[in-house]
Parts: sequence; structure tokens; C-alpha cells
Amino acid sequence: MESKDQIANIAQQLFLKYGVRSVTMDDIAKKLGISKKTIYQYFADKDEVVELATLRILEREKQLIEDIKNRSENAIHELYLITRYIRQHIVDVNPSILLDIQKYHRGAWEIYQNFKDSIFLQTVESSIRKGIEEEYYRADINPKILAKLRIEQQHIAFDDQIFPKNEFDWTEVQLQIFYNFCYGLLTPKGVELFENYAKTLTTHAAKN
Repeated sequence: MESKDQIANIAQQLFLKYGVRSVTMDDIAKKLGISKKTIYQYFADKDEVVELATLRILEREKQLIEDIKNRSENAIHELYLITRYIRQHIVDVNPSILLDIQKYHRGAWEIYQNFKDSIFLQTVESSIRKGIEEEYYRADINPKILAKLRIEQQHIAFDDQIFPKNEFDWTEVQLQIFYNFCYGLLTPKGVELFENYAKTLTTHAAKN
């Protein structure tokens, strides 16, 4: 017997790969090898499935952020770890997922907005303040403004009207936006260290 958590886990995998709108309850049931009726024993409708899957995805992202913060040696190393994550994992994510949630699943979108405001913004702002204290980031920037900018840049990268999937490689879009943001933060000292880490990333990618 599949549990509610197992159903949400499979739904999460399908949503990340194919987007939310294109995945039906039949698709989820087929993937699990169960009837759609069984899913409805746990969930009233697709909205509830999307909400729980969204929460799970965001909790995973929160854990990832905490892991990167705990592993990082400094603010620049944190940027390096984020860059490595984008290169290794973001390619598996369907860029339509965020806009699908925004357009068609209000409850899930509210969950995302709450996470964005209560966790993601604070985390980015804290990281920027750390970089300023370490003198890797410019002292004249406003951490609150730049944190909001970074979050909204990520949202823009998901927008298929701005970056159509048939014209742009989504991983490249994410990396270009991220690098542009980073260089806007960095002092000369920060640039030197960031580029040293970047060389390490390039060498690692070449070997693999």
C-alpha cells in the first residue's frame, strides 16, 4: 500500500522533470502502479498533491541551503558551491514548474511565497552581509535590495516568455544570471578568490 508521503514523492519527481501542468493524476498513478482511486483516498484533488509536493521540494531546497552554508569556508566558497550545484543538478529541473504553480495552483504558490519571504530572502541577505564583513563583497551595496534582486532573478529565469525553452539552455541561463549577479557584488579581492574557485570547478568538470 502506497502512503501519502510516497505518492507525494513520486509526484514531486514527475513535476520537477515534466512541469506541473503536464503531469496528470493518471500519470502519477501509473508511475506508482496503483489506481487513481487509491490516490484520492489520500488527496482530495491535484491541488493537494501539488501543495504537498511543493512543500517537499522547498524543504529540500532549504536543507540544501543549510548544507552549503555549513560547508562553506567563506562567502566566496558559498558562491562556488552554489555554482557547482547549478551545473550538476539544475539541468534535471523543468523550468515551467514555477510558472505552472503560479498560474494554476494558488495554494502551492502561497507556500512558495511564504518560503521565499521567510527563508530564502533572509538567507541570501545574511550571505551578502557575511561577504561584506569578509571584504569579498562591496561595502556600498544594500543587502536587502540585492537579496530581493537575486530572488527575482531566479523567478525571471523560470519565465518561458523571457527565455523560451526552444531558444535557451536553462542551465546556461541560470549560470549567466548567477555569474552576472556575483560580479556585481565582488571586490577585487573577492574577484580573485571567486575566479580561483571557478578554475577548480572548470577543471573538475573537464575530468568528468
